[in-house]
Amino acid sequence: MDNTHPPLVWPRLLDPPPAHVLLVYLDLNHWIGLAKASVGHPNGQAFVAVLNTCRTARSQGTAVFVLSGTIYAEMLKIPDPEQRLHLARVMEELTGFATLISRVTVMECELSAMLDPAAKRPSPLNRVPLVGRGVRHAFGLNSGIAILDESGRDVSEELRAEIGEAEFDRKMEEIFVESERAMLRGPADSKEDEALRALGYFPEGPRGVVEDRAAQERAFKAILDADSHWRRGRLSDLVSARELEIEFQNILPRALEERGLALGEVITGPESGRAFVATMPSTEVSITLKTAWHRNGQRNWTVNDIDDIDAMALAVPYCDFVVTEKACSHILRVAGLPERMGTAVLNKLTDLPDVLCQHKPKQRVTGN
Repeated sequence: MDNTHPPLVWPRLLDPPPAHVLLVYLDLNHWIGLAKASVGHPNGQAFVAVLNTCRTARSQGTAVFVLSGTIYAEMLKIPDPEQRLHLARVMEELTGFATLISRVTVMECELSAMLDPAAKRPSPLNRVPLVGRGVRHAFGLNSGIAILDESGRDVSEELRAEIGEAEFDRKMEEIFVESERAMLRGPADSKEDEALRALGYFPEGPRGVVEDRAAQERAFKAILDADSHWRRGRLSDLVSARELEIEFQNILPRALEERGLALGEVITGPESGRAFVATMPSTEVSITLKTAWHRNGQRNWTVNDIDDIDAMALAVPYCDFVVTEKACSHILRVAGLPERMGTAVLNKLTDLPDVLCQHKPKQRVTGN
């Protein structure tokens, strides 16, 4: 089998941040280390210098620390309100609620980059910023805030005219910050949780989709357990095929139809199918991690695993620094993805200050 990698195709529909800015993504457990350092917890002493370096980089504008939809989802699973509060405070301080666009949006942009050269009709997608602000951007939603009256009518423009542009912007920023703080810290106690649920707060709802994806991986694991020779062979080809079948089951048919294309015009066989998905950066990260975890056969596949894959598939291609857990960083390094994608992947938070000072921003693709 040919082990060479096809060149990565970077999406021009994703607007990157300014060229001089370093993007930094931290897994939740590393945010916990910084939160402990910020409140003087004994277990946070080792990270005080890291926190100070991050604060300096943030204040000087040389680094942007970003959150993701995965971080928001993981925060909701923390039962201790005080821990969520400390985390939310340090996240707000370092990120200013900067978030990466949703992985689904990135997948659509990457797929567009693959299909548009052969398209018979123009792409319907608009350009989107890679980095925005807030939870709505992290989930690919319109990030605007509307002011509604009792009937549900948008009265934002009327309020702007009444109080003036500057005061309107100040109030809108105040509303935005308070809502983002509430999303990160969650309910302060069971009473507040009950009150929010009465208004429709239901954080478990979206997790059902992630659990379904974990169940699909458990089903695939059972197949491999029953016929283990696949783990010794071309497992990545199987994982690649499943990635198209499962993760792109809604995106790909719609994208083909919108561009007037048939599947056979872009994927002519197993090898071209493998090359097709391997050229999309986020999908290549996903396939690499899934293949490694299925090959060892020990993983039971939970929603946490899907969260980890989604986070890395988004952060590794598009950030300059990713600080994640040891096993995950090892798999990525062995596969050579940090080098291919120009990203420093670390597993020790204490290594961040040195590389942050030495690393130069990656060359990012920009649209015409």
